[in-house]
Amino acid sequence: MTIASTTVTDRPIGPRVRADGARRRLPGRFHEGRHPSTRSVVLNAVLVLAVAVLLAVVTYRTRILVTNIDGVSYMSIAEQYASWHWADAVNGYWSPMVSWLMAPLIGIGLGPTTSFGIVNLLACVAIAGVGAWLLLRTTGNGWTAAWYTVAVTPLLIADVSLQTPDVLVLLWSLVFVWALLAADRAWHGSVRRIVRIGVLLGLVCAIGYCTKAFLVPVFLVVVPLWALIRWYQDRRGQRERRSLLLPAVALAAVVVFSAPWVIALSVKFGGVELGSSLTVNVSGKFSDTSGTDAQQYRIASPPNALAVSPNEDRTPSLYDAGVRTADRTVPADPVPGESAAPTSSHTTTLAGKLGYYVQQRLEALPFYFTRIGSFAAFALPIGAAFVAALAAGVVHYRRFVFASIVALASGVYLLGYAGIATVDTLGGNSRYYLPLFTGSVLVAGALLPTIWRAARRGTWVRRGLAVVACLAVVVAAYSQNVNGVRAPFSVLSTSPSGFPKGQVLGGVITPNEPLVDALDAARTIPEDSRILGTNARDTVRVAFRLGLHAYGETGQQYDYEDPAFVGLLRESGVQYFLNYTNALIPRDRDYSAIGRVVGSFTVDQTCQDIKSAPVQPCTVDVVEVEPS
Repeated sequence: MTIASTTVTDRPIGPRVRADGARRRLPGRFHEGRHPSTRSVVLNAVLVLAVAVLLAVVTYRTRILVTNIDGVSYMSIAEQYASWHWADAVNGYWSPMVSWLMAPLIGIGLGPTTSFGIVNLLACVAIAGVGAWLLLRTTGNGWTAAWYTVAVTPLLIADVSLQTPDVLVLLWSLVFVWALLAADRAWHGSVRRIVRIGVLLGLVCAIGYCTKAFLVPVFLVVVPLWALIRWYQDRRGQRERRSLLLPAVALAAVVVFSAPWVIALSVKFGGVELGSSLTVNVSGKFSDTSGTDAQQYRIASPPNALAVSPNEDRTPSLYDAGVRTADRTVPADPVPGESAAPTSSHTTTLAGKLGYYVQQRLEALPFYFTRIGSFAAFALPIGAAFVAALAAGVVHYRRFVFASIVALASGVYLLGYAGIATVDTLGGNSRYYLPLFTGSVLVAGALLPTIWRAARRGTWVRRGLAVVACLAVVVAAYSQNVNGVRAPFSVLSTSPSGFPKGQVLGGVITPNEPLVDALDAARTIPEDSRILGTNARDTVRVAFRLGLHAYGETGQQYDYEDPAFVGLLRESGVQYFLNYTNALIPRDRDYSAIGRVVGSFTVDQTCQDIKSAPVQPCTVDVVEVEPS
C-alpha cells in the first residue's frame, strides 16, 4: 500500500480513445484516479478478513441475548415466514428485509437470536469490505482504505449484536452511494448504459424501501437532487437530454421492484398500502395531542395467534381493531420519569401544526448533536469542515465526485431524522444516525490523499497534525463504541450493546434476565398463555423467551384495584396478570378481584414501565385471571 504519487481525484467516466490510439479528456468529464496496486488490494482484503473473524467472535458471544425490544417483533415475524404463515407475517409496520434474511436460517433450525446475529455479522463484514473497496476505487490508495476499515471496526463491534435493521441500513447507505457513483459515470453514456444503470439504481432504492421505511424519503430526495447537481455541473453545450433518462428510469424501476411487496400489503389490508411506519411515527410530530387517552385503560391484542405482542404490527387499521378500552374509575398518577401529557390539543389549525412542528425541531436540535456525538465524535467536525471547504471553493464536485455524493446522501439523511426526531425522545436513538459515522469517514478518506500531499510539502508539524487527526478518529471510535467512555470532542458517553465495556473477547455471555429464569424454573405460566404486565416493556421480553403472548401497552399504569381495569382484563381474554412493584416498599396486596396468586418473585431488574428505567429490587406477582 503506497501513498506516494497517488492521483487523488475521483474516477468517473473513462476517457475515450481516438482513432490514432491517443487518449483525450472530454470537457465536462472527470479524470481518473490511479488503479490500486495488487498489493494494496490483497492487504486490505486480509485486513477485512481479520475484522470478519473478530466480528464472528463477538457474534458468537452475544448470540443468545435480546439486545433490543424491537428485535422481538422482527424475530417473531421471521419465525412466521419460516413456518410458512406468510399471511400473518406480511406486516405493514416493520420493514421486511431483516425478517426475510433471518427466515431461511430459522427454517434450518437455528434460533431467532442466532439467526439475527448471523445476518448482522454478514452485513457488518460487507460494510467493512464495501467501504474499503469504494475508497480503493476512488483514490487508488491502500492506506486510506485500511484507515477506513480500522476506524469503522469499533462501530461494527458495538452494533453487530443490535437486533434492529439499522446495521442493514448502514450497509444500504454504502451500496446506495456506489449506485449513485455508477450513475454519475453513466451520465454521458449511451442510452443502453443509462437505462441499465437507472434500473440498478432503482433496484437499490427498492431494497432500501424493504429495509427501512425512512429510506424512502431519503432516496426520493437524494436522487433528484443529485441529478439536478449533475446536470448543472456540465457546461451548457455539453448537457444531453438523454442523461435525464437516468433518474426517470430509476424511479420507474423503484415502482416495478417494489410492486410485489406493495401488492402483498394492499391485499392484506384491503386497499392501497405502502406501509404504516412513516404514517404512525410522523403523525404525532405536528400535534401535541399525546396523552388524550390518559383517562382510559387500553389493552391492545397481538395482531395474530402467532404474534408475541401488539407491537408486532402497529398499522392503525389492524392495531386499533385489537384495542379494548374502558374509562378509569381511579384517576391515574403521572408516570415517574415521564412528563405529564396535555389533555387537549392546541394544534388544530394548519398554522398551529406548522408552528408546533418548527418549535419542536428547534428544541430538539441540541439532542441531534448529542446523539451523533455519542458514537461519532468526529462526524460533525468533518461535516462542518467539508461544507466550509465547499463554500470556499477548495472542494468542487468535478474533482471530488465521490466525496460530494457521500456528503449529499449523509446530509439529506441527517436532515430527514432531524425532521422527525423529538425532544421527548431526546433526539431519537443513536442507532438512527449510524450512516453518519461511515459517511464522515468516507468523506475524510476521499480527501485524505489530497490533505497528505499538501502536508508532505509543508513542515513536519503539518505532517504530524495530519497523522494525529487520523489517529484521533480511530481512538474516538474505539473509546466510544468499544469502551463506552467519553472520547475526544464527545458530548455524551455511550454504552456498547451486547458485551461488557471493553471486553470484546471472552466466553459466551449469558442473558441477565432473572424474572425469565425464575418463571421458567418454577413453570409458573404454561406455554402459549396470554399475559399482561404493568411493565409492558419487560413483559414482551418475558413473552418472547417463554413462548407466551403479551397484551397491553406501555405507559398505561394498570391498576388492579380499579373495577374498570379488572373488567377490561377479563374481557380481553388475558390469562395471567403480572404486577411489577418496588420491593423496597412492602405492601399487602389483595388480588382477589382478579384471581389467585400463583407465584411471587423478587428480582433485581427494571421495574418501572419507562425507557431506560434503572435496575432495582422488583417484586413481580403473577396472578391467574379467573374468567368471569
